[in-house]
Amino acid sequence: MVVLRAIGRFFKKIWDWIRQTAWIQPLLIVGVIFGIIFSIPSIVKAVKNNRVKKSTYAAYYHSFKLSLEGGENSEADKFTDDLYDVMSSAKTADEFRSAHGDLGDKFFIAYVEKNCDPCDKAKEGFKQFQDNYKKYVGDDGHSFHMVTIFADDETSETTEDETAFVQYLGRHVDFFSEVASRAYESFYYENGKLSGDTLDGLADANPEDIKSPTVFLVELGNEATERGFLPGVTEVMFGVGTEGADKFAKAELLRDCWTHSNDFSNKSTK
Repeated sequence: MVVLRAIGRFFKKIWDWIRQTAWIQPLLIVGVIFGIIFSIPSIVKAVKNNRVKKSTYAAYYHSFKLSLEGGENSEADKFTDDLYDVMSSAKTADEFRSAHGDLGDKFFIAYVEKNCDPCDKAKEGFKQFQDNYKKYVGDDGHSFHMVTIFADDETSETTEDETAFVQYLGRHVDFFSEVASRAYESFYYENGKLSGDTLDGLADANPEDIKSPTVFLVELGNEATERGFLPGVTEVMFGVGTEGADKFAKAELLRDCWTHSNDFSNKSTK
């Protein structure tokens, strides 16, 4: 306490001197003004760099985007409806492929946002995995495919009370419930990498539990049934990698999800 009082008295003396010395006050004001002026370029540069960074990763995800415009008739809705029909055996995988272009028999679905730091970090892993696909999985007869749905997609259906994404979730509770049910059966859950509470929220299509990025792996071919899965979503992952993980570690995690290995298998060391 004695030391703190001494420090306090020291700064009080300085303040009293400044207050009583008229000529120093204008100099301090001028100094503060110049300090602000000289700091503006750095602030502007930082803001610009941040905008460029965000626009870069958003542009990457936009190249795979399914729009929510159109409500129940949107690209994202039709895609989700048809995928659920495959998962419930109401449609075949061939019918799904016919309706949704060349996604192959295996692809990721990523729920992302434009202004999302974890999405920015995840993008490094997706890009690394995409650009070096054969290095990570070899010549397995597949290639990298992904679709993205933006949780902050603003459409004409957006209201003050509900975003377009929240409305989308409400229309597809059955789909998310089935996805969560499968996730509960996954080795990734058994290996302690998924929270039961979060999966319960996913089953309810609760927007609080579908945080960006949420990633699903979809498999439509014989490979899925040979592994004991029905065609459709076979893996669920919240985020891509841990905080601080580099792009190589994130790409390796995506590879493990893609190939059902390590934490996505019964051979995990936990």
